[in-house]
Amino acid sequence: MLRYTFLSILLSILSMPLLAQLTGEIIYEEKLNLHMRIPEERAEMKEMIPEFRTEEMHLIFNEEEAVYKKYENPDAVKDEDVDMSGRGGPRIRMRGMRSNQILYQDYQNFERLEQREFFDKKFLISGEPHTFTWKLTSETKNVGDYTAHKATFSDSMRSIVAWFVPELAVPLGPGEYGQLPGLILHVDINEGERTLTATSIELRDVDAEEIIKPTKGKKMTNEEFRKMVREKMKENGMGQGGPRMHIRRRPG
Repeated sequence: MLRYTFLSILLSILSMPLLAQLTGEIIYEEKLNLHMRIPEERAEMKEMIPEFRTEEMHLIFNEEEAVYKKYENPDAVKDEDVDMSGRGGPRIRMRGMRSNQILYQDYQNFERLEQREFFDKKFLISGEPHTFTWKLTSETKNVGDYTAHKATFSDSMRSIVAWFVPELAVPLGPGEYGQLPGLILHVDINEGERTLTATSIELRDVDAEEIIKPTKGKKMTNEEFRKMVREKMKENGMGQGGPRMHIRRRPG
């Protein structure tokens, strides 16, 4: 009975206009477990690359719009060189796939515009936000100073657990994850394969100039871009979503 009462409360919040308009900025740490993406028959590659790849992303939002992009941290390492042998062997340079991604959303009117780079070419992708059929639960946990509520989603490709805060009543989160009755502070995809965690939350006034639509790249719809990616990946015999690896030989 408690479960249904909780769900009824959350669903009623979801169907209501936001009572308290919030504006501010969130910094998320995106963490990718590279070893989990290596097939068993290629297990030797685990000795050649680090287990995790991390990147900081920045969500800025006002009452109507939001932009999600790379956080320009002057102390961050832009490229990671990994010595495979320790004795003059090649290095692997890891470069995050999302470094040049800019995602703009008019979340009141369900519009999105995304600038992405694929095979060193820029694309400007328009369309409606991806819709997740979230399953709300009664489970809670502390995320920073907030009590977060658990929501789940799964399909044939992935399982997602999101932790959101109704206290922060904006239907946003890191990247494409949102449409919940509260800000998403933590996302776990495929049991740790990829996680997105809020590390800094600042509620403040946001100037309109801080939220800028991306403009660079060849214009495409979501469907056109996904079709192109599938064809290009098939053509190159590659799986989707992995990191780029550039092997560099040390100078002799």
